[in-house]
Amino acid sequence: MSEVLHDPRWRNAWRTLFLAVVLGASWLAFSPHPPRMADLGWDKANHFSAFGTLAFVGMQCLAAGARRRWIVLATLLAYGVGIELVQSQIPGRDADAADVLADMIGAVIGLAVHALVLRVIAPRAAPAR
Repeated sequence: MSEVLHDPRWRNAWRTLFLAVVLGASWLAFSPHPPRMADLGWDKANHFSAFGTLAFVGMQCLAAGARRRWIVLATLLAYGVGIELVQSQIPGRDADAADVLADMIGAVIGLAVHALVLRVIAPRAAPAR
């Protein structure tokens, strides 16, 4: 597992997964009547889980660095605001600032889970001596 999380050769696979998640989230967000099976039962939970997933996968798409988390958060904030702007124009959907807040809470949780996974579950192997 450590190799999948740390090896730059996996970055393109993570980017493909990120694109798939963005496309899936966009389809659900822009559908006038999204399928019930994709609903977690609470609208904000849908936002938490989608943006938490996007944040985790987004972190894997970029090379490690101090700015990586800020790039991911800024990108997801823009995406969340964009979703709400588009939804304001879709019959049966509406824009809600609370959804953007839920998106960002989910994104921050996704970043925290990512940090936890990297530190606890899949630490880098110690260099051989």
